[in-house]
Amino acid sequence: MRVFRHLATSLAGFSALVAAGVFVFTVALTFAVSLFKDVVISGWSVAAGQVGPWFVLFVGVHVIHNVLPVAVAHGRTRRELLGAATGFSVVFAAAMAAVAWLGFAVEGGVYALMDWTAGDRGLPHAYFLMYLVWCAVGMLLAAAFDTSGLAGLVALPFGIAFAVMAKVRIPGSGELPFLRNEMSLLGAGWHVASAVAWLLAVAATWLIAKNMPVRSKSA
Repeated sequence: MRVFRHLATSLAGFSALVAAGVFVFTVALTFAVSLFKDVVISGWSVAAGQVGPWFVLFVGVHVIHNVLPVAVAHGRTRRELLGAATGFSVVFAAAMAAVAWLGFAVEGGVYALMDWTAGDRGLPHAYFLMYLVWCAVGMLLAAAFDTSGLAGLVALPFGIAFAVMAKVRIPGSGELPFLRNEMSLLGAGWHVASAVAWLLAVAATWLIAKNMPVRSKSA
């Protein structure tokens, strides 16, 4: 519980500041664009759907690459850290999805006042599942590459597949180069596929991290 609380408190404030800064920048950029052309898409949907997952992925990397060695150095077990990290990935994804949808609500008011068109913003649960999977993928890749370059290279294609699949319901994500209409192929099973991807990424992280070499890091 103490490790989970540390993860939540240390990363929540930082993430909130980042989200607020990105939102202000996005709205300012949208106003700048409106001087030259009509606004027909949601600027925040680009930030939440294209920038957000990379931020979440690097948070996952940070948890394993930086926090795990510090926790072990201070007497915590790997099992305790990994358990906290698993729970944190769920809570963090939910918080990020809530922030994304709060941004949409505020942006919607601005768009209504300016008579701008937002286009498709997607659904809240799509952002939650995307953030959930991308956080787990970040943890998986950190554990794999910290173990060895070979382990990282083996885990990389799986991480990419999980991450890409989790984004198919996010507006603006496009299609895969060699696989068209993947959304129709996945259909309603996309929700289950995303949950399974998270479970597989977390399970692989646990399996790899229990043998991952830990180098001492200062707190």
